[in-house]
Amino acid sequence: MSIKKQGGLMGQIEHDLLDEKPLDTLLRQLILLGGSAGSPELRSWAALELRGYGHDDDLPSYRKVNAPLQIDGAVPGGIVRHETIGSMDIPDFAREDVNELVPLRMGVSEIQSMVNQHRADRIVKLQPPGGADLVSYMNGTRQMNGHITSLYWSVSTIALEGVLDQIRTRLAELIAELRSGTPEGQILPTPAQAANAVNLVINGRGHRVNIAQASHGGTVTPEVSDAQPRFWTRARLVGASVVGLATVIGTFIAVLQFTF
Repeated sequence: MSIKKQGGLMGQIEHDLLDEKPLDTLLRQLILLGGSAGSPELRSWAALELRGYGHDDDLPSYRKVNAPLQIDGAVPGGIVRHETIGSMDIPDFAREDVNELVPLRMGVSEIQSMVNQHRADRIVKLQPPGGADLVSYMNGTRQMNGHITSLYWSVSTIALEGVLDQIRTRLAELIAELRSGTPEGQILPTPAQAANAVNLVINGRGHRVNIAQASHGGTVTPEVSDAQPRFWTRARLVGASVVGLATVIGTFIAVLQFTF
């Protein structure tokens, strides 16, 4: 029996992930899985990745890439193209949104199309939000030595492919998390299991749940494994305990000395 028939829709996504099916197809399958499982979290994340993130939506960190700001324009004596500028060359009121960190809010199909269209030059020019108005302002205030015709980010297609790979990897992690938290014989995760998986994999919150598979009608018990504290957290806890103990002892000795 195939993986798809054994595991229903979740098994089909697993199968198609291994077959390197297109990312947009996999995300649409995840929307269907979210509908069957009654999970708005699964549907919402997949839909945002497909349609793109609006300006009011929180953009995940994996959708932000570094790229140089560049301008085209005219200067005394010639034409400039692909001239790199720094964020300090941007007017201060716009630096929060226009700097060397590029927010990629478009859907996965649009990102893939940009990669495909620029296989030769491997660079995609992306205009910052309000870029045309910003250019007009900079030309009007003569901040640059010359006349700017365009302002854009020069984004490497390697960075764009990296974002697509990050999304595919998170999808695989989601399915793996759902699989590990779903008891054997249960085709769909519960809404709570799906919400926890999204919080853990996408939002970096929640806890990992492992299902101990029972045999011969035994009881299935979920094992919740909390993340272990980092080494610097443990060091702070130990240090705080030592300092606290020393403070208590010092206070006690001071009281004894005062009494006698």
